[in-house]
Amino acid sequence: MDQYAFPGDDAEIYRHIVESALDYAIFAMDLEGTVATWSTGAERLFGYSAPEILGQNSAVIFTFEEQLAGAALKEMRLALTAGRASDDRWHVRKDNSMFWASGLMMPLRNDTGQIYGLMKVVRDRTRRLQQDEALRASEERLQLILKSAIDYAIFAFDREGMIISWNTGACRIFGYEEQEILGRDARILFLPGDREDGAPEREMKAALEHGRAENERFHLRKDGSTFWGSGLTMPLRAHHHGAGFLKVLRDDTQRHSADEHQQVMMREMSHRIKNSLALVAGMLAMQARSTKHPDVEQALRDAEARVGTIAQVHDQLWRQPHIETVDLADFLSSLCQRLEQSTSLHTVSVDADPCIVDADRAIQIALLVNELVTNAFKHAYCDGGGAVCVIARNNGGELRLEISDGGKGLPPEFSSDENGGKSLGMKVVRALVQQLRAELQIEDRRPGAGFVIRLPRDA
Repeated sequence: MDQYAFPGDDAEIYRHIVESALDYAIFAMDLEGTVATWSTGAERLFGYSAPEILGQNSAVIFTFEEQLAGAALKEMRLALTAGRASDDRWHVRKDNSMFWASGLMMPLRNDTGQIYGLMKVVRDRTRRLQQDEALRASEERLQLILKSAIDYAIFAFDREGMIISWNTGACRIFGYEEQEILGRDARILFLPGDREDGAPEREMKAALEHGRAENERFHLRKDGSTFWGSGLTMPLRAHHHGAGFLKVLRDDTQRHSADEHQQVMMREMSHRIKNSLALVAGMLAMQARSTKHPDVEQALRDAEARVGTIAQVHDQLWRQPHIETVDLADFLSSLCQRLEQSTSLHTVSVDADPCIVDADRAIQIALLVNELVTNAFKHAYCDGGGAVCVIARNNGGELRLEISDGGKGLPPEFSSDENGGKSLGMKVVRALVQQLRAELQIEDRRPGAGFVIRLPRDA
């Protein structure tokens, strides 16, 4: 790049420095406040050209109120006595518009150290003021929200778990006043067992890793009583060391108690339904034993098996933590184990992907599998025993069920269309397929037969 020599005169260099500082108004005045020099930055900031402002008193750039209060004179006196005078105030431009400025005034000394004037440097800080005011207003609104949120405990704690803020809702829910809880370990809000188990540390770790940590557990009040708290912990993002976490928590004891009561009632209802179904199955079995007609006996046995399958679904549902849904893999394994135990001639293998389905669909799927497996027992291996295979695949939003055997295959008169299969079992199968909004594909594989059902995972 081109090289340029510095001017030999220091005064020339200083003039260039001043004139290059376009974001700063730099000017000098005598001891009476009369403007003696005026930089290009001053012209840009205040709107006065040098010929317009030179010789005028610097008080012209102050607001009318501060001129009456003698602010310019006070600033000059402070600079002369203290060696500098800094200020943040409103200043006035030539067009009477105002801006917020940060200024610094300093005395000018000659080579012998005598003061002969003053210099002032001014910078427009209006945008910074607006940002500060917006931040302050935001913080005030936040504080108002925090104080008004009496139904929510909102508090912050540092990386070590020490509480650094505490809102009115936290006082009401936990019973601690702000002055007695600040600086204390937030772990005192957890039950002793949860503290020993490391629950607070797990929450903080999860919040850091995932941006949030949801939790529902019992918490401890100041008076030793407990309540069910539903909370959310989030990391406080800050660039300085010591950033911590914000926790928002509400007392959900009433809802939790209602949910627990509902769970108990639903389990009790399901248990009663299972017992009632077991009673119906027992009555069907008794009638089957007493009849003299083989066809009637078989029909009653089939009905008993269907009712028993529904009873088993309810039995499995009320024993698990969530009675609204069921893991299809575990459920099919349990169902097929019962079917295998019902016969000494056949074996049933299950290969199922984990898949959570709602209880209603689980019952329909169970009845469908029950029909196809028992049909294989009766028709594929009518002269002896054999194996039946149940496969369930979870393909995202679709489930694929396959029930196959290695028996003699489908009879010649069997048709795979909707009118095919005149037996009650196949009518039940087709009705269940329709209820599940599924597709049924029947394959005569010889040896054996395969029934493939594709159905949406959710209802």
